[in-house]
Amino acid sequence: MAFTDMVIVGRLGSVELAAVGLAASVFFELLLVAVGVVSIVGVLAAEAFGANNEAGVSRATRQGLWIALVLSIPGTLIGWYLAPMLALTGQDMRVVAFADQYLHAVAWSFLPYLCFMVLRNFVSALARTSSVMVIAVAAIGVNLFFTYGLVFGKLGLPKLGVAGAGLATTITVWSMLAAIAIYTAFSKHFQAYRLYRTSFRIEWPMCAQIFRLGLPVAGITALEGGLFAALSIFMGVLGALWLAANAIVINVLAVGFVLALAVGEAIGIRIAQGMGANDRLAVRRSTVTGLVLGLLVMAFMASLMWTFPATLVSIFLDIDDPQTADVLPLAVVLAGIAAVFHVFDGLQAIATRALRGMKDAIVPLWVAAVGYWLLGVLGGWVLCFPLKFGALGLWWGLALGLTVTAVVLLWRLMFRTRIEVLA
Repeated sequence: MAFTDMVIVGRLGSVELAAVGLAASVFFELLLVAVGVVSIVGVLAAEAFGANNEAGVSRATRQGLWIALVLSIPGTLIGWYLAPMLALTGQDMRVVAFADQYLHAVAWSFLPYLCFMVLRNFVSALARTSSVMVIAVAAIGVNLFFTYGLVFGKLGLPKLGVAGAGLATTITVWSMLAAIAIYTAFSKHFQAYRLYRTSFRIEWPMCAQIFRLGLPVAGITALEGGLFAALSIFMGVLGALWLAANAIVINVLAVGFVLALAVGEAIGIRIAQGMGANDRLAVRRSTVTGLVLGLLVMAFMASLMWTFPATLVSIFLDIDDPQTADVLPLAVVLAGIAAVFHVFDGLQAIATRALRGMKDAIVPLWVAAVGYWLLGVLGGWVLCFPLKFGALGLWWGLALGLTVTAVVLLWRLMFRTRIEVLA
């Protein structure tokens, strides 16, 4: 969805592309922090599933929905007032104005997205993920229809410009929530869990457990998301052209990164199921198999970025726009750096989610703090501004932070699973 948004908005101009790239980056990183909290629902539900505890599965899911509701209140408010905050970081005011239009429309997607993620974790814990894929693929078509129509005033829809892209996302996310809610309510696979036929009262002990386990996960997500948000803000200080190039390459990276996330989520669920069933061999097998699969996927994606950088980044640009000639070479240079660390970026995401399946989030939180911020953000800032390497310095700092984080987390994952097997 983000990919199609950027392709369509890129036809409006480089300033609009930079605005949506910056606003979406910061808003969705904020959203992912909240997702980090509710993601623990999948771990608790999978563990209960492995232990044949149907009531435990449904309890974790219902309380996750309550927490999603609570988190969406401050999340929506922050999203609504995010543009003035971005203005304080020295962004081009043209970029801020367009970002404000986009954010006022997309802020209303916070609640449905969190609720969708809770239900997605529920079906994933029960190994019924094909339904999520069907909904996601359909959502791409829905989002493409509304984004194209609302941005350009086509297909019988009003012309809203960048605000149309935000509104299209909100419409699509509400549709995704409706689809998964209907599926989980009526599919025979979930009838035994009585998800909607039992009291939805708040169970404070379960909510406390979700927060206790989920907050460190949210912290890791905040550190990781903050890394890319800080990168976008620093790039905006360097100018709208660099910010547009940065937005393009981050979206190219995202295509491969979501594949790594998929592998990581699968490992995490399988590990949690193994822990619930007290099957240590299954935990080890899931870890090794997932890491090999993730390595192959990320190596393939990195090779595409290294071999065809101009082709990939040009997808987001209007060849008839005279500013394209200025943005394209900048994006190609950044894509070359991204190809170098893309494998490590994916592996650190996989390792984090695998460790989450063992409820191990405190140590990864500290590793992320040092890797993402001390090496990634601070290191990139030093290279960019004091040492005057500019945008390339920011991206090499990013590469250093993600690589070191991946190596440390992979070591911990292999050590923890070895201990679990031999225990």
